[in-house]
Amino acid sequence: MPVTRDALLVLDVDEVVLHFIAPFERLLEEFGARLHVESFKLTGNVRSISTGAAISGSELDQVTVRLYEEQEARQPPVEGVAAALVRLAEQADIVFLTAMTPAYYPQRRRLLDAAGMPFPMIATERSKGGVVAELAEIWKGPIVFADDLPPNLVSVGRSVPRADLVHLMANEVFRPHLPPLPEGVHAAKDWAEAEGIIARLLADG
Repeated sequence: MPVTRDALLVLDVDEVVLHFIAPFERLLEEFGARLHVESFKLTGNVRSISTGAAISGSELDQVTVRLYEEQEARQPPVEGVAAALVRLAEQADIVFLTAMTPAYYPQRRRLLDAAGMPFPMIATERSKGGVVAELAEIWKGPIVFADDLPPNLVSVGRSVPRADLVHLMANEVFRPHLPPLPEGVHAAKDWAEAEGIIARLLADG
């Protein structure tokens, strides 16, 4: 993985760089189900349209697999992300860290490249804290990590205390049910706001 700058920006992909929830909801309709957001999770919040019964975790896994298989046609970039990353790349190296089965790496790589975001990507189901800790051994300058899930922010914060943490979630449906963000996390509602926060953290670091 090439190192060109001291600083590093690590980005989750789903709901940070690519839309996930909205395409997932559209795919659920094709499976005869609908999302009813009552808590900060998918399992238990997806119900059959015809019966109202909750969809099981294994059934939700099938929907997720279908989404990842067809992500090039289904997952558009989050508004403003590509242009923001071009500008932020002047301050830091950028690495995508996606919690996705590596089998779907080729589809995601093509999708990001086509969207003008050819930055290196790691696809893994490992703890994000452990992965960012390994990256922190290579990049000695400021590190900023952005994710939509508070547990991932906690994991990175514990593993890499010097990292600055940013919460960003493109879709708003789960925001009212967000658990408390870890202390010191910077929250951004969109990329227009996130870019300014990240640029400042990189400069201050």
